[in-house]
Amino acid sequence: MKKLKLDKSKCLGCKLCAAVCSAYKEGAYQPSCARLAIESYYEDGDIKYHDAYCILCGICEKNCPTGAITMDEYILVDVEKCIGCGTCQKKCPKKVVSIRNNKSVICDTCLGDPNCVKTCPQQALTFE
Repeated sequence: MKKLKLDKSKCLGCKLCAAVCSAYKEGAYQPSCARLAIESYYEDGDIKYHDAYCILCGICEKNCPTGAITMDEYILVDVEKCIGCGTCQKKCPKKVVSIRNNKSVICDTCLGDPNCVKTCPQQALTFE
C-alpha cells in the first residue's frame, strides 16, 4: 500500500501542500482545513518540522463502532454510516482525524492520486 512520505531535507515549509489540500477537498484555500499539516519552525537556529498526515495505520478503521471507515488502497469514510462520535479522532496516533459537520474527515490521499504530492515544488512529499 502506498503512503505519503516527507523528506524534511527538501521541504521549504511553504505550506502549499495544505493550501492545495484545502482547496481541493474543502473548496477554499484555507490551510487550517487541510487534511495534512506540515509546520516548520526554528529552534536553536535550526529549522524543525512537525508533520501531521495520515500514515494509514488502520487504527481509525479498527475502532470505528459503525464500520464507516474502510481502508484498502486509501481510507474512505462512509458519511451515511458515520455518526460523528469522534472515536477515530481520539484513537488516531497522529491526531489527523477531524470531525466536521458531525462527520469524520480523514486524508484519503485524493483517492490514490494526492494533489499535495503533485503540487510540492521541491518534491519533498512523495507517495510510494
